[in-house]
Amino acid sequence: MTTQEPDAEELAAEESVEEQPEKENPLFVISADRLKYLERSPVHLIAGRLTAESPSKSKSIAEMGDVKVLIREISQNYKSDSNFIRSDMPMQEIVFRTLLARNNRPMSLTDLHYELTERWATPIRPIVITEERLLRILDNDTYYGFARK
Repeated sequence: MTTQEPDAEELAAEESVEEQPEKENPLFVISADRLKYLERSPVHLIAGRLTAESPSKSKSIAEMGDVKVLIREISQNYKSDSNFIRSDMPMQEIVFRTLLARNNRPMSLTDLHYELTERWATPIRPIVITEERLLRILDNDTYYGFARK
């Protein structure tokens, strides 16, 4: 009884399936520690995004001590402000505000990519970016304090 050897094409197809690396899908947050490392004030950066309905909007910067409280206020009040996230904003600003709106809960690269390319892209302003490019942008950020979780 003889067994047949698999074709070279079949072997190559099996190898290519096995060699494909798993797609990286890290989680991202806004990191107060990263902002401090970048010598940026987390309170100033986040307070600048308070919605008109936020209770802290009328406070001075000195009175706004806790970054987590500011983020919570934004996440609770952003829905009443139709201009909180707009499609004409820069890509990183949309990501930043998306994370604020979600109470800075970790978001995957895939979810952030979806927000940019499907939710906030318009025919007038299409946002065409690969997940790999978005990953590089988030990893190399020096303004918003994006960090992998």
